[in-house]
Amino acid sequence: MELRAFLLIITGVVLEVLAQVAFKRGAMAVVRASGTQGVLRYWRDLALDAWIQAGIWANVGALLIWIAALNSVPLSLAFPVASLGYCGVAIAGHYWLGETLGRRSVAAIAMITIGAALVCLPWG
Repeated sequence: MELRAFLLIITGVVLEVLAQVAFKRGAMAVVRASGTQGVLRYWRDLALDAWIQAGIWANVGALLIWIAALNSVPLSLAFPVASLGYCGVAIAGHYWLGETLGRRSVAAIAMITIGAALVCLPWG
């Protein structure tokens, strides 16, 4: 895989991780603020929340970068590398949101990372 394509995919993955963390932060803030005010207020508050909006923009950026990456690399290579987003979200959730990251999750993150690295190797 070319360095340019790899960097595009990794940039997209980082944006996707940031988007997911922003969505989680926004959702937590809106639930605290909205309480039991009803569904319409909840949806309105979600739409107006800065974290949710940041997550949407990060997702848009990730999508545009993903499309650019697909111009230079086969989907069969790009998609496995993009799976690193699962790892990034779990790690970011642990460090930025205080979520638990158990041994099984750490083992799964290691396996996904190894699989993505194997796909990137020049042989095969």
